[in-house]
Amino acid sequence: MTTDFSQYSDLAARSVMHHFGTRVLGVPGTLLGKVVAPDRRSRGDKFKHWHYWWQAHFLDNAVDAGFRCLRAHQREDAHQWLQRAQALQRGITARNFGTVINDYYDDMAWLTLALERMNRLHLALHGTGDVRAQDAAVTLYTQLTEACNDELGGGAFWSKARDFKNTPATAPIALAFARAHRLEDAAELLGWLRTRLWDADEGIYRDGLRMIGGSVESTRLESAAYSYNSGPVLAATLALAAQVSERVRPVEAGDIGSLQDAREHARAIVEGVARQFTQPFDTGAETVQVLKTFGDGDGGLFTGILTRYLAEAARSPLVNEQTRTLARTLVCDTARVLWMGRREFDPNLQVNLAGVDVTEIRGESVALFSPNPVEHASDALVPGARVELSPQLQAWMIFEAAATLS
Repeated sequence: MTTDFSQYSDLAARSVMHHFGTRVLGVPGTLLGKVVAPDRRSRGDKFKHWHYWWQAHFLDNAVDAGFRCLRAHQREDAHQWLQRAQALQRGITARNFGTVINDYYDDMAWLTLALERMNRLHLALHGTGDVRAQDAAVTLYTQLTEACNDELGGGAFWSKARDFKNTPATAPIALAFARAHRLEDAAELLGWLRTRLWDADEGIYRDGLRMIGGSVESTRLESAAYSYNSGPVLAATLALAAQVSERVRPVEAGDIGSLQDAREHARAIVEGVARQFTQPFDTGAETVQVLKTFGDGDGGLFTGILTRYLAEAARSPLVNEQTRTLARTLVCDTARVLWMGRREFDPNLQVNLAGVDVTEIRGESVALFSPNPVEHASDALVPGARVELSPQLQAWMIFEAAATLS
């Protein structure tokens, strides 16, 4: 039986827009995601906490929806999603005081990746690129280049404090460079990650290297392993190999950038994800392995990001069939279980009320999705409590990833 993941994606997209979409200071043509719904925070809290990188993924999700509509030959809907993505770019810039620059290189890398994809969607729909996205990307790529130097042997700094080089910044920057055809730069970053932070026994990337007292002579390994780090490394490895393989003189087999290396490292990453970041769930018909999630806050995005890039691996002809199948199964089973635990209700009702009756739905429903796929939304989200944006973006992201595999 084929699952209609596009239906899941459509509900999640509609729900996020309904619950969280807002203008910046009421300015027409801008869009931003409220951090929580209902949002009763003080003006001061709203000013301090708006989460630049969550908004970057909101933009990336809007692009996902646009490409999904385009695949379904729904060009008008695709245009609407492009317009929302453009409004998000304007909203992020306005909320960030008229610039896309901030103090965290990983934040800027995520927005760079989203804008590059928005530019591709614009090209697909209009035959030309998006000038505003391109201009912002020029600024952002300059910042990402600034993050990289030879201290600690390579890698990218996490922030402008320049005392910590880590996977959360280096991996998406490597992917951004690979997509921009800066292949040598991407290869150098991936090589540094492989040498300094790859745990081959566990199949995971460790967090980073912190300078003690700002000195390159004294460092500490931050050994935490975050699931989302596996995603952009996987995507960057495949993007690099795909472009290197088109060269007249391909690199030697086994070198970073070779097809053999990409195939083997993709296998190791995906198998590591399956070992380290999954949990069993009994559907009633069978027991499946679904990806673990990590609550709300920033952790509420981790698994969504991972699924975006697992889906890329599942579609890649560079990856062996067994690895593609495993990546596909992880994404699709997680999406199915997450869908099973949704809570749908009438859009005219306040978000997260107690005692919502699905039979009361009069129009197109909206939904809340659990931060934990193995826990129903009605149990995970206590009625009356505020709902955070990040896990709802994550659910949408997971469904969009699965929809590319239908």
